[in-house]
Amino acid sequence: MPGRTDRLTRFLIAASLALLLAHAFHYAFLTDDAYISFRYARNLAQGHGLVFNSGGERVEGYTNFLWVAVLAVFHALGAAPERAAPFLTLACTVALWGVIVRFCLRRRVPHAPPWVAALPLLWLASTRSFAVWSSGGLETRLFELLVFGGVVRLLDESEAPPGQRRSVAWLLFALAALARPDGILIAAAVLGAAVLHRWLSGAPEAARRLLFQGAMAAAVIGAHFLFRRFYYGEWLPNTYYAKAAGVAWAEMGARYLLCFALEYAAWLWAPLLLLAVLHPRGRPSAPMSWLFAAAVLPHALYVVFIGGDHFEYRPLDLYLPFLFILMARGLGAWAAGGRRSPAAAGAAAVVALGLVWLPLRTHLEYPDRFEPGFPGLQVRSARADRFMDPRRDPLYRWPGLRWVGSAYQSLLRQTTRHLVGFRQEGHRLFLESLESEAAVLRRLMADEKLPPGTQVALSSVGYLPYATDLTTLDRLGLTDRGVARLPTPPGPHFLGHGKVASVEYAAARGVDLWAEDQAHLVLPAGDRRLIRALWKARASDSPVYAADAGEGHFLLARLPLGPEQAATRLPRLGLEPVADDAVLEKITRGAIAALSKEREPGPEAASALAAWLALDGRKAEALQVQDDLAQRHPENADILLDLHALLLQNREAARAKALEGRILSLVRRESSRPFVQAVERHFAAKSLDIHR
Repeated sequence: MPGRTDRLTRFLIAASLALLLAHAFHYAFLTDDAYISFRYARNLAQGHGLVFNSGGERVEGYTNFLWVAVLAVFHALGAAPERAAPFLTLACTVALWGVIVRFCLRRRVPHAPPWVAALPLLWLASTRSFAVWSSGGLETRLFELLVFGGVVRLLDESEAPPGQRRSVAWLLFALAALARPDGILIAAAVLGAAVLHRWLSGAPEAARRLLFQGAMAAAVIGAHFLFRRFYYGEWLPNTYYAKAAGVAWAEMGARYLLCFALEYAAWLWAPLLLLAVLHPRGRPSAPMSWLFAAAVLPHALYVVFIGGDHFEYRPLDLYLPFLFILMARGLGAWAAGGRRSPAAAGAAAVVALGLVWLPLRTHLEYPDRFEPGFPGLQVRSARADRFMDPRRDPLYRWPGLRWVGSAYQSLLRQTTRHLVGFRQEGHRLFLESLESEAAVLRRLMADEKLPPGTQVALSSVGYLPYATDLTTLDRLGLTDRGVARLPTPPGPHFLGHGKVASVEYAAARGVDLWAEDQAHLVLPAGDRRLIRALWKARASDSPVYAADAGEGHFLLARLPLGPEQAATRLPRLGLEPVADDAVLEKITRGAIAALSKEREPGPEAASALAAWLALDGRKAEALQVQDDLAQRHPENADILLDLHALLLQNREAARAKALEGRILSLVRRESSRPFVQAVERHFAAKSLDIHR
């Protein structure tokens, strides 16, 4: 039996690696923000220095010095950052898996079945968050490897006889602090906890050795502060001033943490964690308890204090190895009492209900096109309203669990409404939308319609500046010292997006084109945001200009230096004011021509074509296109609502009234009460408009 069980443990460990790799490849992506670090790394490798714009001022617009430096080395060796980063992140994932394997096999629960040692690995491999941050292009997994490696190494060093283990943990913590600033907090907390534990345990000599380790880590971290002060003229990174200076948002941070807990059913974790703390067999050693708690608890409070993170559970991903190891100890202690079958069932329940169910649903229900701030910012979308509705879930629709599902759905809307916890799918789709835009901009540059030296202002300064090498002003201030030091405006804001440059500031910086859409300088005709941006531009007091960028794309921008200067600097671009009706008509006709070329347009393109036709005054044709689309998608409330609007524009009140009943029946069956009430109010207002 022992031999068979050991073989089972080895099989489960190998299976966990295979599952982890498959899971990681399924969610493989790069985020737009990673390209900020990529641009710094490329400029460093090419001899321009650690700057965002080559030849520009020195501004530390990254918070991952070690990651940028490593990517610069790979670029110098011939591997561009966008190719090196996915390889390095996955390599760090496998390395972290190996460190956890070694730890779990060496620190088994007494009398527990051997397969318990594989549980943390199987749980990690099943966790969406761990798979997601096995890619992304950011320093996340390198940071986690250094922190976890530092904790377990310090644990080994603290339990070994003096002189038998070389002190290495301090270096791992110092490197973690260079990889991400919150590593300073973790290094201080863990090393401080180790010193305090040894001192209280009556080992002052060991405590003094740990203090010396802390001093060495502080020396490395201090050297980086001195480098920053010498090179950038600042003690703190520019991103601190752009994002966090003077801002605390504990209420949003608590929602972020609770949203994570509900998505991964942490209420199933709690009994196992309690067993690990209370059961004599599962209780970890005192040094392990102190170090694990110091690595997780202060950092969790910090995450709550700053309001969470823009990315889906990225800072919380660090806690998973520590928590899963403790959970396995608790379950192992339970199984050691002769309850092996119930323990195995409990481990499976943590996977199925706690780690897979809701995360998988979010993936399956996420839209297949980019929608900013989905679902929280899409307040008028029936699809966003139905997203993660527990009434449509075969498990969470039942009493008891329905409350959990409703609370999770509400928290997900509240956080994403402020761009907190934005999902992996959204980041992947956003980058895909930028790839076609970058191709258009490169073509304009090749045709010298955007000549060398053109400067643009964007709010998303990752992929587009990297792919085009355009000199770029970051309107949110991450890479711009002046914007970062603006006062934080009062009232609700988006996390990390509170400070925004003005057009006047852009003019002073010599910017040629201020993108009218915050994230895009160029938009395709099939994107409804182009229509909304055009109408917003025509209603604005500031003049907005447009240019046909070719292949069904249009450039839409303000001109901070004025139209005369733009005509001199960009003579071949063909900029025209959108306030001119003739210009709007030309754009509309060009968009219609581009969309009409598609043989089988998707719902979004067909709906955009109908909107352009209506804008061109061809309301009958627009109605026909939208009517055909509604017949193909009779259960899509968003498409039916667009059809209703066109019917009203065509003065077909009877058909519109009949469609209202169909839409209300659909949304009452599938949507939340607030959304139903919003639709009812909308129909009532439109009816009043007709009778007027």
